[in-house]
Parts: sequence; C-alpha cells; structure tokens
Amino acid sequence: MSQLRVLVIFVVSIAFINSCQSYTSGLQQSIVRADETVALAAIRTISIAEVSYNLTHGDYATLQQLVDAGLLDSRFSKERPLKDYVITLNLTPKAGAGQASYTCNLDPDRNGERVGRHFYVESGTDGIHVNDSQAASATDKLIE
Repeated sequence: MSQLRVLVIFVVSIAFINSCQSYTSGLQQSIVRADETVALAAIRTISIAEVSYNLTHGDYATLQQLVDAGLLDSRFSKERPLKDYVITLNLTPKAGAGQASYTCNLDPDRNGERVGRHFYVESGTDGIHVNDSQAASATDKLIE
C-alpha cells in the first residue's frame, strides 16, 4: 500500500510540474504577442507620420523630426522608445530628379535575446512585412 501511495504522489507531482511549465510557456508567449501588438502599432504610426511629413515638407524625417513636428509623441525621441523592440529608420534624401524614401525595421530585443517577429515598412507601400526569424525586408510576406 505504501509503494502505491508513493507512486501516486510521484505521478501527481510529474503532472503538476508539466502543467506549471505549460502555464509559464503560455505566459511567455502572451507577453511576446503583446509586445508584437505594440510594435505593430508603432510601425503603423511611424509610417503614417512619415507620409504626413512628406506631404507637408516634401521629404521624409528622422524620429526626432517627426516628434518636433508633432506627428509622434515624445517617447520616440528617446533612445529606446519601445521596451522590447529596436527601431531602425533609414532615410534616403532626394537625389537630382529622384524621390526621397525611407525604410523602417522594428526588431525584437529582449535583453539581448531576439524573441518575437520582425517588422518592416517602406515609403510608397501600404503594407507591413513580417519575418519570424530575422530582420524583415520588402521580400517578406505582408501582414494581413
């Protein structure tokens, strides 16, 4: 009878440990998805701000210029405006008869660990590109 009791306790303990690990994993995924939602909202906001700035100034702007123009809130003037994402905004000025352009990447960075999806948007397009494992580019799939 004693051995049966020990066996039951062992099985219940293993089941409990597995359920705790599943719960923790689910919480971590929820946090990653919440951070991605914030990143998506930010890249959409940056894209809209760039279009607005371009319409009024004929050029694209840095994050600080967008903040100064009142098109982005002041958190975008900080070095890391998003908690777990790094923003990379590249501007190409007008050259001769050519047009100015921009590209913007948002890449996850959780204390040096790259957990989450990567996002990309560029001037002249209406979509946000996404890549699950590396910096996104114009060749990656569009978010639907």
